Amino acid sequence: MQLPLEYELRNALVHNLELIEPGLRPVQLHEYPLPNAHGTKGSIDILARDRHQMWVIVELKRSRSSARQALHEVNKYTELLCREKHLAPDRVRAVVVAMPDDWKELLTAVSNAARDWSHDLRGYRLLLDSNGHPVGAERVQLLPRAFEPRITPIHNLFFFTTDEQRRQGWSIISEVADELGALDLLAADFDRVAEKHRIPALFGLYLAVGRVNEALASEDLLGGYDGSEPFAAEYPAEYLALCAICDRLAYSEMRGMNMEGSQPGLLSNLADDPNWAIREYRGTGAFGNTDAFEEQDLFRFLTGDDRGDSQILYTGSASPAVVSRWQGFRREARQSLAGNEEWDSLVGGWLDEAGGKVGDGDVALHIYNPCDLLQAIIHGWPDQVEKFLPMVMGAAVPDEGPQSLMRGALCWNGLGMSLSEAVRLVYRDPLYLMSRMYGGTVWECDRELLDLLGLHYVLLEKIASGPGRTSAVDEHRIWMQDEEGVRVYSSAADPYEYAQAYTDIAADGEIVSVMQYLNRHAREVEMVAREYRAVVHII
Repeated sequence: MQLPLEYELRNALVHNLELIEPGLRPVQLHEYPLPNAHGTKGSIDILARDRHQMWVIVELKRSRSSARQALHEVNKYTELLCREKHLAPDRVRAVVVAMPDDWKELLTAVSNAARDWSHDLRGYRLLLDSNGHPVGAERVQLLPRAFEPRITPIHNLFFFTTDEQRRQGWSIISEVADELGALDLLAADFDRVAEKHRIPALFGLYLAVGRVNEALASEDLLGGYDGSEPFAAEYPAEYLALCAICDRLAYSEMRGMNMEGSQPGLLSNLADDPNWAIREYRGTGAFGNTDAFEEQDLFRFLTGDDRGDSQILYTGSASPAVVSRWQGFRREARQSLAGNEEWDSLVGGWLDEAGGKVGDGDVALHIYNPCDLLQAIIHGWPDQVEKFLPMVMGAAVPDEGPQSLMRGALCWNGLGMSLSEAVRLVYRDPLYLMSRMYGGTVWECDRELLDLLGLHYVLLEKIASGPGRTSAVDEHRIWMQDEEGVRVYSSAADPYEYAQAYTDIAADGEIVSVMQYLNRHAREVEMVAREYRAVVHII
């Protein structure tokens, strides 16, 4: 069959638009010209109205080479039509009509555009009779968003007596995952390098399960899960895959092998522990070629820091002008602040303001939110406690104009009871702390402990002309939360209110950080650390 020319198809189709959709009718029978007030012009193949009175741009393509122009022209004509007719985006949609073979070229591009475009976009295959006349049209089923095999918070630790046993263990893990359709795994080998006499199994494997594509998964993973384990309700298929892996290893008769549950964030503790060293990374599926990633990427995947999954540590940046990434950035930051209502509200308020000011500029955040002052004392006092203490740092850098530098602080107001009394009142004894740790509810106790000690989360902000520059005209701000919500006090807008807010969070006229508070009460801190270290097991 000789294909008709494009203008012949257009002329035939404009009289039979109901072949595409019922109720579709042309605005005019010839091409619809658009003005060139913005430096471009063109003609819409067919401008139509549908049964809901929407404007419909019909773009017709009859060859694979011209099909490549379809999205460019649809975008251009939609924008020009909205401007000419003063139409809202939800009053205009577009239809791409092409020959069946031409959709091999169009399908991927149109599918991607349809997902992210603000206008409705559809595709149709035009069917011709033996004489080349249009006789029908089939709507094209566009491709769904590609599956993202990212790492989930479903993690586990395995300990082996030899490196060879670890390799055997990894082989079993990979085999079970493949059988179940849990195709994407990422793991880190870590070895005991000091104090080896304290534990029998010196070769560790830290395992994280990637998202399970339900279209490829075994039915064993699709039954759902109603238990209470952390993250299992959100990731039931991944949790069931881990259970199956653990069951197979438990019956593998590997002598001396043992396993422990884990959550995002623990690998960071192992990396900081001088007794352990990460040796290498290994993976399957999307993570099968670990050389395709930088080592820092793999580490952050496993710690959950790139998405805030650890609910403790997060580092990221975004531009508010890139709306989709900005929304993800906001979501990840909030996830990392779980359990800390004050910083969650304050950082959210700061991001709201920063997003409206920086335009095409950048906003960056670094968050460490352990919500566990007592364990910071137990594990870090006296020389390393600072690295276990909460921290928020942020910067909002516009293309032009003043920059905002923000830091979160846990400040002492000079009030509150003694540390030893407050710890005893909240935690009762070390065994109660252990039960709270295993139950994942230490953050609730931590909030009560901070209140008794007179410690409060705030944000301190400086707005200056550039990084590293300090000037008498810099604006200083205090962000606080009270019963009415987030309050911001500015040294420039209202010096008196700013001074009063400063007094509320200060002790003896100066802001005292939690580290300074601990140093001022070093004797009590030492007593508490000794008492709880006697019971709390430190790997």
